[in-house]
Amino acid sequence: MSPAAAILVAAACGHPTSGGLADVARDVGAPVSYELTPDAGGSPMASVADAAAAPSLRVGRSRSRIRPTGHFDVDAWGGATNTHTLLDQAGKGAVPVSECRFLWGQDNLYMFFYAGDLDLQARATKHDGPVWKDDAVTFAFFSPETPGGSEPTKFVVMATPTRVLSDGVCPRDATDLGDPRCDLRWESHALLGTDFDGTLNKLGDFDEEWAVEIALPLRSLGIDPDAAPPIRIAATIRRCEMAHDGPRACGLWGEPGLPGELVLEGR
Repeated sequence: MSPAAAILVAAACGHPTSGGLADVARDVGAPVSYELTPDAGGSPMASVADAAAAPSLRVGRSRSRIRPTGHFDVDAWGGATNTHTLLDQAGKGAVPVSECRFLWGQDNLYMFFYAGDLDLQARATKHDGPVWKDDAVTFAFFSPETPGGSEPTKFVVMATPTRVLSDGVCPRDATDLGDPRCDLRWESHALLGTDFDGTLNKLGDFDEEWAVEIALPLRSLGIDPDAAPPIRIAATIRRCEMAHDGPRACGLWGEPGLPGELVLEGR
């Protein structure tokens, strides 16, 4: 396990940390819930439920261009906004632990996703392969609803710890790219870096964790990165822990019926 990953795990489990990464550990070790804030009406998906609340994150600019490697760079990510632990369907911290950090800049949305995992399962090897059968993270970005217009869709980007990326456009209610209604011809042009500890596809060997780092061009989502901030993006994150016989448990940030909101700020 890398030193940064060890501190992430220790913080998430409530273990004390020390040294130069203490600030990062405190950030990761915050309570296993996200702050629920009323939808202010500026979100593309605000009409979903006027009286409901959705998770919201204010995303700051990166200091410089991030070239994804999958290795946690404290200088780049230490102060980034954080989902904290993804939640299960009951609204509690999902087990195993996973979380995501966001930054933006240089025309990209940057994401660093961390996942604890005792049993790494990943067999897809080709772009747009069936990554939904593997340990993977699913990011979905929702298109605005247009009154009287076409059915709203979402852009879906899925990545595995073995650096396999699949992307496509799906109906709003699709769980992942395995839904036959999804169109895999859409390309996100995302850059991907990954890292993992453990042995793939071997039961009972007690793997540790994996990480995915992504640079996603905002223009791929139909967003002008030169628009005056704040730029609001309706989004969800879904990570399911995979066993040899299928999904075991899932962690969520937002959900299709009530996505979260990323607010890209000017500073």
